[in-house]
Order: sequence, then structure tokens, then C-alpha cells
Amino acid sequence: MLMTSNVLGLGCAALLALVIGHTAAATDAPDPWYRGYAIVSEPTIRPDLQQVVYLRVQGRTVLEGLIQILRGTGYRLAGEGATDPEIGRLYEQPYPENQRDLGPRALGEVLERLGGPAWRLVEDPVNRLISFEVQPAYRAGATVSPTPTGSETSAKWWDRGGGQR
Repeated sequence: MLMTSNVLGLGCAALLALVIGHTAAATDAPDPWYRGYAIVSEPTIRPDLQQVVYLRVQGRTVLEGLIQILRGTGYRLAGEGATDPEIGRLYEQPYPENQRDLGPRALGEVLERLGGPAWRLVEDPVNRLISFEVQPAYRAGATVSPTPTGSETSAKWWDRGGGQR
């Protein structure tokens, strides 16, 4: 009986040593499945104006296009009291055909391109508002008279038969 209990005791000790050794080896293993949990890394969150937009703009004017571009981004256009008094000059322009298919591009890049060199993008990150300010060189005092070009000629320059008046 004494012999049986010693063998049983040694057997239990060997089994315990095997389990402890296996557990230690499992915790040293680089594979997360052995540890019982997996480390999940989240993709980095981009600053708000760096979010990627990808859409087709249908608006007729720059204002309509801006409203469509900002939909779903968390941003909105600033109200009249918080914008440049000359903002109507930009908003009333026809939406450029070459900028209808957007993306994938950062929201800030899309907005800056739409404003062009005459307008500076202004962001209010606290209230999540967007607006534009006209650059000093393009203020109302610096107006340029429009000159008709090939695609902008009006009826006063051409008759209906295709000839020049």
C-alpha cells in the first residue's frame, strides 16, 4: 500500500510539473491564441479634415455642392454672421464640371480645391463649421471685367448662324 501511494504521489507530481511547464511555454509564445486573448489594434483616427470623401456632386452652384460634400462629415457651413461678407461671390458661382467626381481625397483638399486660390478655407473645430475668406488680393476693390472666351461667349458676340457680329 505504501508503494502504491508513492507511485501515485510521483505520478501526480509529474503530471503537475507537465501542466506547469506547458502553461509557462504557452505564456512565452508570441501567438496571442495561447494567452487566451487577442490584441486588436484600431486604425488610426484621422483629423477631421483628413477624412476621405468619395462622391459625385450634383449641385448646380458652389453652395449646393458644398452642402452635398459636407453631408455626413460632421461639418456644416458657417452662418452669415460668422462668414466673410463676400462669401456670396463664391457660393453663387456655378459648380465646376471638372470637380464633380471627388475622391478618394481628404475633405480639406477637396474644399481648398473648390475654393481655389482666391479663397482660404476656414475651420471652426469647436463648432465643426466650415467657411471661406477671400484672399486680400481678390477683395471687392480688385474687380476684373469678364472677357468672353471660347466656351463663355454670349449671344451679343455671335449670331445664331454661327458668325461673329
